This record gives sequence, C-alpha cells and structure tokens, in this order.
Amino acid sequence: MNIKNNCTLLITLASLLLSLSANAQTSFQLQNGDLIFQEACNGGMNSAIKAATKGINGYNFTHVGIVEKKNNGQYHVIEATHPKVRITPLQAYLHPKNKCTPRSVVGRLKPPYQSLIPPALTQAKLKVGKKYDDAFDINNDRYYCSELIYQIFKEANHGQDVFTLRAMTFKSKDTGEFPAYWKEHFKKMGLPIPEGQPGNNPGDMSRSELLDIVHYY
Repeated sequence: MNIKNNCTLLITLASLLLSLSANAQTSFQLQNGDLIFQEACNGGMNSAIKAATKGINGYNFTHVGIVEKKNNGQYHVIEATHPKVRITPLQAYLHPKNKCTPRSVVGRLKPPYQSLIPPALTQAKLKVGKKYDDAFDINNDRYYCSELIYQIFKEANHGQDVFTLRAMTFKSKDTGEFPAYWKEHFKKMGLPIPEGQPGNNPGDMSRSELLDIVHYY
C-alpha cells in the first residue's frame, strides 16, 4: 500500500514538474523592439567574429536582429545580413534552413528606453534593401547587423547615440593576431583592416546596461 502511494506521489510530482517546465517555455512573449542575439556555428566570418569578441554569460554572439510584431500577430525580425537588410519571419530567423541552428538569446530595452522602439522600427523598415556592410564602415550607408541596431536607435533619438560605439578590433583574443579570414576578407576588397575604427559588435551590445536579458531559446 505504501509502495503504491509512493509511486502515485512520484508520478504526480513528475507531472507537475513537466507542466511547470512547459508553462515556462510557453509563457514568454516577445515584444516589439526585442533584440535577438545569436551565436552561429563555427566557420568563415562566424569563427572570425567569435575569435575577436565576447558576449554575456560566455556566449560568442555573431548576429543580432530586432523584433517587430505585425498587425496579423506574426513576429518578424529585421536584420542586416548578406546580401542586404531584410525582414525575416521569426521561425526562419531562429531555425534557418540548411544551416546549423544558432543559439538565440533575447535582450529587452529597459523601461526608460522603450519609447524609442516605435521610431527605431520605422527607421529599420526604411533601411530594408540596403546592402550589407562588408567594409565595417560606420559612414557608408551600408549596414552590418549591430551597426543597423545602433543606427536606427540613434536616428530614433534625434541623432544622439543610444548604444555606444567602441574602437573595433579584429584580432584574436587568444593570439593577438588577425585571423586569416579577416586578412583575406579585406584584401579582396582592397581595404586595410579597420582596426581601431569606431564600430560595434553583437557581443558588446548584448552586455549593454540598456538591456535586460529576458529569455534563452
């Protein structure tokens, strides 16, 4: 009798834990203006970015996009990626076809900055179709992922910086040298590596004091 009661109790507890876990997964809701940071699998530019940057909680983020909820209730992500700025359905952003699924983390602007989200999204949509910024030049009207986020919030804030620019580095954290990828990348464009020039990256942005990290996919 005791064994039966104990088994019943264990089954009930297990069911409760599963229910709580499921609720935790389904209760989170994205909001307009949330930033989804991603750590992609190794290879090419992704490995080169990881070598030079770091994000929150040990993540090495390689990408970031901003969430917009459409009138039909569907979520999309506005992102600067090859070959241009585009609007991507949320599921395609989280689970790209024919690619390794990235690790995704959601950052949310703190309350004092929430009013900037609607105008920032307006600016983001105006930039859809702009070319990707392979030169990592903050002044050329092309955009890499975190540059897009920086620029749309600056424009939403009447030309005043919201996120911070820093001196960029393309050198490996481990070796202090430029990875071969960056050497070849900029050589193809006939440009020097823009070491020390103003810019930003997803890792630094994820550690901004303007954001709360609210969800891990």
